[in-house]
Amino acid sequence: MNEKELHKLLEIQYLKGRLDELHKAFPTITDIGRSRKIDQRLSKYYNKLKSVDEIAYHLYQVEHHNQEISKKKSKDFMKSLLEELIPYLTDNELIQKVKTQIAKY
Repeated sequence: MNEKELHKLLEIQYLKGRLDELHKAFPTITDIGRSRKIDQRLSKYYNKLKSVDEIAYHLYQVEHHNQEISKKKSKDFMKSLLEELIPYLTDNELIQKVKTQIAKY
């Protein structure tokens, strides 16, 4: 592997890391202005990744999509588990906490 290929791989890794950080931060933003800024930065890094290596861009898209599906499956599983648990609980405060958690899913 020559220096140019190594530089390309490191740049891809950097861009993927930045995209992951921005995707993690995006759901916590409630201000529309900040949301737009993060959306613009996401766009910038996606475009940069696509210009560096189009295959890496498409692989990242697939990876991100699969992560979202996996998260949804996990949330659905946890929700069903909590719903099954409610009939066995006797403490009203704990029941309310479980119901509150179910509502978040």
